[in-house]
Amino acid sequence: MNWLKDKEWLSIIAMLGLTGFFYLLTPAKPEAGASIFPIFLMGLMLALAGFKAVTMLLFPKKKQEEKKGEPQPMWRFWFVLASMVVYVAAVEYIGFYVSSFIFFFGVTLAIQVEERTLRSMAVRLVGVTGFMIFLWILFTKVLMAQLPKGILF
Repeated sequence: MNWLKDKEWLSIIAMLGLTGFFYLLTPAKPEAGASIFPIFLMGLMLALAGFKAVTMLLFPKKKQEEKKGEPQPMWRFWFVLASMVVYVAAVEYIGFYVSSFIFFFGVTLAIQVEERTLRSMAVRLVGVTGFMIFLWILFTKVLMAQLPKGILF
């Protein structure tokens, strides 16, 4: 296996490099509250990179599994890019939680490859709602961070 030609190994190496960069930017002893967020991110990134490396070592791809499917339409890329721009602008006006919910739900529907059904939309809705609850607990209760207030909260 040539590690430098495999895109998945390169993504793991990039994740580890980015984690090292975050480590260099982090103060020696962060105070409690929002300043521990970089430590949280570093731990999460190390865990994801480690999980990906372990799964790639334990379950290597077979040659027939490496076949590429049909290329995805470019409108998905442009939609996600435009959505990010609108999201950043919307956070100030309608708030972090409302704009994040709309952004995550819209992007997950747009990049969905399978046919959209009522069930798949409900699954996305539940997943995005759960993720937003996690973000609310993380930022409001754990990190005690001030986020832009919006229409609802």
